[in-house]
Amino acid sequence: MGMSLRKRLILSAFSLSFTLSLVTVLVFVVMAVRDLRSEVDRTYRDIVRAFTYSQKLLGEGVPEVRFVLEDCKVRERKGYMVLREEGVLVGKVEDCVFYGSPLRRAIDFTAQVNHLSWMVVYDKDVIMRLSEGKEGFMDRFVKDKVIERDHIVEGFYDPRILPEIGRITGYSLINRYRTLVVEYPLIIEGSIPVGRVVFVKDFSEKLREILITPAFMVLYSILVVVVLSSVLLLLFNRIVRDILMLRDMTMKFKELDFSETDRLANMLRRAKARDELYYLKRAVLTMAQELETFINRLQDEKNRFEELAYKDPLTDLDNRRSFIEKAQAMLEYARRYNEPISVLMIDIDNFKKVNDTYGHDVGDRLLKALADVIRRSTRSSDVAARYGGEEFVVLLPKTDEKGAELVANRIREEFKKVVLDVDGERISSTVSIGVATLRGETSIDDLIKNADIALYDAKRKGKDRTVIFKDTVEGQGQG
Repeated sequence: MGMSLRKRLILSAFSLSFTLSLVTVLVFVVMAVRDLRSEVDRTYRDIVRAFTYSQKLLGEGVPEVRFVLEDCKVRERKGYMVLREEGVLVGKVEDCVFYGSPLRRAIDFTAQVNHLSWMVVYDKDVIMRLSEGKEGFMDRFVKDKVIERDHIVEGFYDPRILPEIGRITGYSLINRYRTLVVEYPLIIEGSIPVGRVVFVKDFSEKLREILITPAFMVLYSILVVVVLSSVLLLLFNRIVRDILMLRDMTMKFKELDFSETDRLANMLRRAKARDELYYLKRAVLTMAQELETFINRLQDEKNRFEELAYKDPLTDLDNRRSFIEKAQAMLEYARRYNEPISVLMIDIDNFKKVNDTYGHDVGDRLLKALADVIRRSTRSSDVAARYGGEEFVVLLPKTDEKGAELVANRIREEFKKVVLDVDGERISSTVSIGVATLRGETSIDDLIKNADIALYDAKRKGKDRTVIFKDTVEGQGQG
């Protein structure tokens, strides 16, 4: 005797509930894994970028150490590393003379900016080979360091992390995904691997942030599915056709296809009796609407984060958020090492008139043209961004007031040469520029504010000019 229709209905209900629960769990597990990987990759890139950038600044800055290389095989090279008793030095070689600074400065800077712990793990055998023939080198080198089997460890020491060294390629999550370990190879004299720099970041808080939304949604979805299965069990055999229809709808909902929700809502409005089938349909509709609402909310969050991206879509320069992040780190570095740093605030003159007269398309072309002029007129180490509307900002590291004025005037003169052809009419414009140089400001916002005051003064004095912010009572009054 075959299975009764009611039993088949019950079995179908349980099968559908299990499938929905499993798919829901898998979907949100995949989402959590994807978000975790994305966050780890972003953190890794930020750490490597900060460490590489700080090494470059050390190599190009004022050297703390100078000595002649023995058995010199490299006469000229930048980013060159050597090993001394006090540790690894990074700098450049010119005519077999090394100019550099301790690599630990770059390590400390990277760790401070990204809130990291760090250790330098040297290969003990390699250090011993390099110390051969140098009396007392090894004893002085290991001073204030920890010797652990085949390694010599400087800095933060964690015995749980050390066994992972050597098995990591770039970075890895350990300690149940709560600790991020980033490894950077340490190669001296261009070819000798003496160890690696290891950065350690506590990832537990970020892990909780990533998992909390998927965990909530898994529980919520399972609850909705349980309610749905309970309703299905109350149906009669005579409504098998409607059950199959509802099953097909829910399968579409599982695939995030909500095109049937209007059809189901119309069926409920036309229903004459509010029996079990009616309430089942209403429960399915409620589930679909709530799930659709939540997915739309997730999409809105995704769009919001995409809007916080680092590039301005029109000019392909950095946007305001990206500029502030980079500039604040560079400002802290300049203040720490007493280096000059300047900001240009640039505004297109009479931009509203151009928009009103020729349309926003021409205004956009003018913005792109100014962005191209800024790119051509600045160095690769400078940071240029569209700050908002027709305003642009440029950060000039290692540039004093005089140098910043030269760059500003170069941009201003180059932009004068830009001519747009609009229906046979030749259109050109000018820019006003405010210049501010670091004079003890504690934040990039203060420095930008000073440049903005100078820009306002340039506009007030007739536009198409460069004005330098003067930290005087008269200068402050202009703002």
